Amino acid sequence: MRTSALRIPAFRRLWAAVTVSSLGAWLLVIAVPVQIYRLTGSVTATGLALAVESLPGMLLAPWAGVAVDRWDRRRTAALAHVAAAAGVATMLLAGSGRVWPIYLGVLAESIAVAFLVPALRALTPALVGTGPELASANALTAFSHSTFRVLGPVIGTLLTARGWFTAVVVADALAGLLAAALVVTVRAVPAPAPTGSPSVLADLREGLRRLTRTPALRGLLATSTVFLTANAALTALLVPFCAAHLGDPDRTAGRLIAGLGVGYLCGSALSKPLLLRYAQRTILIWAYAAVGACFLVLFTASTLVVALGAITLCGVPGAVILVTVGHAVQTVTPGPLLGRVSAAFFSADATAAVAGGLLGPAAAAVAGLDRAVVGFSAAVLLAAAVAALTLPRLPFTPALSARS
Repeated sequence: MRTSALRIPAFRRLWAAVTVSSLGAWLLVIAVPVQIYRLTGSVTATGLALAVESLPGMLLAPWAGVAVDRWDRRRTAALAHVAAAAGVATMLLAGSGRVWPIYLGVLAESIAVAFLVPALRALTPALVGTGPELASANALTAFSHSTFRVLGPVIGTLLTARGWFTAVVVADALAGLLAAALVVTVRAVPAPAPTGSPSVLADLREGLRRLTRTPALRGLLATSTVFLTANAALTALLVPFCAAHLGDPDRTAGRLIAGLGVGYLCGSALSKPLLLRYAQRTILIWAYAAVGACFLVLFTASTLVVALGAITLCGVPGAVILVTVGHAVQTVTPGPLLGRVSAAFFSADATAAVAGGLLGPAAAAVAGLDRAVVGFSAAVLLAAAVAALTLPRLPFTPALSARS
């Protein structure tokens, strides 16, 4: 995997910060619901944590994007890391019969992430430009993220199951503080251009106008929302599908998620050469189609071998989609508006995750499990059709100019 972006000292520090932070965050992803269930024995209480985690992304992110475009993005990212670490640290107050500190910690961390994500997405092209190094930077970040996506939940869950939830919390909090320290060392980048308006609401409307009046951004948002909604619905139905068709749902689902993570690793590594060789519109059309086809094989499988192979293959184009969409947003959007546009995509992603999580079980209850999973798999194929119809020709990153 080529890593030409690492030749840029400022990006090296930013990537190190993101990598450290990602490890800490993935440690807690499954550990938090496991710990809540251990303390309460309530499925409802566990589900409430997922709702609390999603709300800031849905409701706060657009306003956070305005702040990112008004403030120094490097300082915003550093302060968001510190705030996330402080929020996570409140979980240390949890104990038998006292779960509220975990909810408070999840909420505080999610609020900080609503600022952190658009700040990082806007900061990266400011450090590496919008040429081939941006493709390298996005692919490398996705690769490290995918690595911890595989390892983090396993480690965090094992530690929590053995009564070491405190250690997981401390590790995540320390990771956040270290990430903040690394971000501070990143060289200063030019501050966003003044918006020319004292009104936050006017800035928000300006970002929404850019999003709705730019064909490429409209198409990217539409296809991404369809894909992520269907993906969330299928994720919610994965364990019931395993129970109905593959047996031993807990262990089988764990193996399938691990296979998906391996696919994400491979897809992250492939993202840069694909971005340097093919048009982004072409990549997205074929990647959505490939994910939809793999989902259809997965959710019609009757053996674990077939299902595991399908979901592993599914992770490859799945990772390519995430990298390509983010890369396209960064190359299409003017720098002074990138915080707002990135935040709008982040908000849409969070909304799609919640909507899909609700639609999946509802569809299964109405139409039956088998019809529901096939229907949502077909919806991913619909995303490929929507991409073909709505996406204009996106900026192309030529490989010939890459310094690798």
